[in-house]
Amino acid sequence: MLRTKLTAAVATGAVLVALCACGNAPAGSQGKATASAPAQQTKTVQIKKSPDKYTHYVKNYVGMNAANVGYMAMDGRRHDEYGNGVHPVIVFVTPDGTHIDSSDSESKLLRKYRVSNQNVAPNTKIKSTFDKDEDGTEYDNLTTWNSIDEIVLAVDEVGKSGNSTDMTKIKASPNNTTAYIRDYVGRNLADCGYVSLTGKFVDGYVGGSYVQLDVNASDGSYVDVSDSKSLSQYRVTAQSVEPNTELTFEHEKDEDGTEYSNLAINQSISSITLSVEKISK
Repeated sequence: MLRTKLTAAVATGAVLVALCACGNAPAGSQGKATASAPAQQTKTVQIKKSPDKYTHYVKNYVGMNAANVGYMAMDGRRHDEYGNGVHPVIVFVTPDGTHIDSSDSESKLLRKYRVSNQNVAPNTKIKSTFDKDEDGTEYDNLTTWNSIDEIVLAVDEVGKSGNSTDMTKIKASPNNTTAYIRDYVGRNLADCGYVSLTGKFVDGYVGGSYVQLDVNASDGSYVDVSDSKSLSQYRVTAQSVEPNTELTFEHEKDEDGTEYSNLAINQSISSITLSVEKISK
C-alpha cells in the first residue's frame, strides 16, 4: 500500500511542476536544416494493430498539421495517446529552433506548422509494463515502464517546402533500469525539460530517472530556467553527453526489499550541459 501511495504522490508532484517537454541527436545533427532536400510527400502507412495492452506501434505523423497531433496534458506538455497508461511526450522542432507554444487552447500557433519528419519510424514497437496493487493485480492504466516515452517531430511552416530537419533515432529503453540520452541539439531550450520540486531544470527518463540540465549560453548571459519565456529565447547547439549514451540506474527499496518502480538511485549519468545560443529575431 505504501508503494501505491508513493507512486501516486510522485506522479502528482510531476504534474504540478512540469513546465515543458524535451528531445534527441548527436551534437550538431538534429535541427540541422538542409535547404536542398526535397519536401517530403505524405504517404499512407498501414500501422499495425495493438495485440494487447503491453504492445503498441508508433503512428505515422508526417504530413499531419501539428495542431492535430496529440493533446495538452495536465503536466503542461503535449502527449499522444496510444493506450491506457501509454502517452509518449510529443516534442516539436522547427528549422530555426523557434519555440511553438502548444498550450494555446485554440492551437493557433500549432496550426501554422506541418510535420515533415519524426525521430521514431512508424510501426516501431512500444512495449509497456504495468504497476500492481498489494495483491499483485495489475492496474490497467498505470504503467511502470514504456520502451518509448518521447517522440520528436520536425515541423515546417504550412505551405513551405525544401527544408528537412535531420532526426536522430534514439534507442528504445530495453527495461525499467536503462535509458538512452536524448538528442537536444536543434531544440528550443524551453522544449528540453521542466523545473523540479527542488527548483532545478531537469529532464525525466524512464523508471523515475532524470538528469539535471545545466545551461551554458554562448555569450555568457544568465538564463533564468524557472521562466519559460527566458528559456524560449534560446536554441541548443551542443550537449556534453552524446545522444544514445546509455543511462543505467537502480531503484530504491522499502523495508521489505520491494523496489519502488519510480524512485531511481545510483544513476550512471546525473547531469548534462547544454550549450545554447540566442535565437535571432
